[in-house]
Amino acid sequence: IREEEVDCMDAWERAYADERSWESLQEDESGLLKPINKKLQQHIQYKRRRLTTTRIQRGLIRYLYIVVDLSRAAAEMDFRPSRMVFVARCVEAFIREFFDQNPLSHVGLVTIKDGVARSLTELGGSPESHIKALLGKLECSGDSSLQNALDLVHGYLGQIPSYGHREVLILYSALSTCDPGDILETIQKCKKAKIRCSVVGLSAEIYICKHLCEETGGSYTVAVDESHFKELLLEHAPPPPAIAEFAVANMIKMGFPQRGAEGIIAICSCHKEAKIGGGYTCPRCKARVCELPTECRICGLTLISSPHLARSYHHLFPITPFDEVPSTANNPSQRLPETCFGCRRSLSNPGRKSSIRVACPKCKQHFCLDCDIYIHESLHNCPGCESRR
Repeated sequence: IREEEVDCMDAWERAYADERSWESLQEDESGLLKPINKKLQQHIQYKRRRLTTTRIQRGLIRYLYIVVDLSRAAAEMDFRPSRMVFVARCVEAFIREFFDQNPLSHVGLVTIKDGVARSLTELGGSPESHIKALLGKLECSGDSSLQNALDLVHGYLGQIPSYGHREVLILYSALSTCDPGDILETIQKCKKAKIRCSVVGLSAEIYICKHLCEETGGSYTVAVDESHFKELLLEHAPPPPAIAEFAVANMIKMGFPQRGAEGIIAICSCHKEAKIGGGYTCPRCKARVCELPTECRICGLTLISSPHLARSYHHLFPITPFDEVPSTANNPSQRLPETCFGCRRSLSNPGRKSSIRVACPKCKQHFCLDCDIYIHESLHNCPGCESRR
C-alpha cells in the first residue's frame, strides 16, 4: 500500500493497513533494516509535548460539561465499532483521567439527540456515576443542535461561583447544526459569561465550531483516527491557563469532614436515604455525604480532603524537564552511572549501544525513559531531589 493510497483510506481501513507492520520497515545507510521502536517514538512525542509547557497560573477548580453528540451522525462506522460506542469508551477513560488530575473539579454530562440537548448528569465529583449514566443511554437518532446544547450548559454554568473555571468540551460528530434561533447570539452569551468552549470533531472542520472556540478562548481540533481522537481528548485533562479575569487570588472557604464511624445509621444528604456506616460529616452543619470532593447540599460548603489539595499542587509547580544525557562514545573518559536511580535497572546493554538516559538538572541523578515518564506524569516528585532533603 503506497503512502498516497493510505491517505485516501477511511479510518477503519487505515487501522487494518497499520497491522501490516512489515511495510513500515526502513533501511539504514548500510542497507540493514531498522527496528520499529514505537515506545521510543511515543516517549519523544511525550517529551516534546512536556517541553512546551511552562510554569503559568492555572485554574484548579474547574466546572466542566462534556457534551456528547448522539445524533444520527454518531452511528457512522468509520471509528470502530461506531462513533457512538468509540466516543463513550474514550469519555470513560477521560473522566477517570480528569478526576485524577483535577481532584477539586466537577464534571457534568449533556447529550444532543433529535435536535434537543438533555442533561444526563449534574455537576459532581463521582466518576462512576457519570460513566454509568452515559453507558446506559447510548442511543443515537435525529439531528444535532449546537445552540440548544450551549443554552443548556450556559444556564447551569452561569450559577458557578466566580473562582470556578467554567468549561464546555463538545465531542461533535455531525457536519451541521439544526438550531431554533441565532447561534451567534448564544456564542456571545457564553463569551460574556466567561465560558471556555472547546470542540473535538469526528468529521470535517465546521466553521461555526471554529468560530465558537475562537470567540470563547477554547480549542478546536478534528480527529483523523482513533488514536488521534484519544490524544486530542486527553489534552483537555490538565488544567488550562487561567483567564486574566480569574487570575486574581481568592480566598475560598472549604471544609475538611471526618470519616463517619462504622455501624452508625445516618441519612445521606446526597441520595436522601438512610445508610449504615461510612460517609463523611460536614464540619459546619453535621450533614452526612457519601464521597469527596463535593458540595454540601444543606449549607453549600465545599468539602474536600487534604490529599485532594496535595494532588492539585503539582500543576502549580511542575517538575523541571529532565535533560537527555549523551552517550559516553563521545567522551570515553566520562564515567556514567550504570543503573537507573529510580528503578535500579541497568542503563546499558552489553554488546549494544547504551540505552537513552535522562538526568535531573538539579540533583544530577540519572533515570531511564520509563521512570522519566512516571515521574513527570504520575509521581510529580524527583526521587533524587527528595532523597537529599
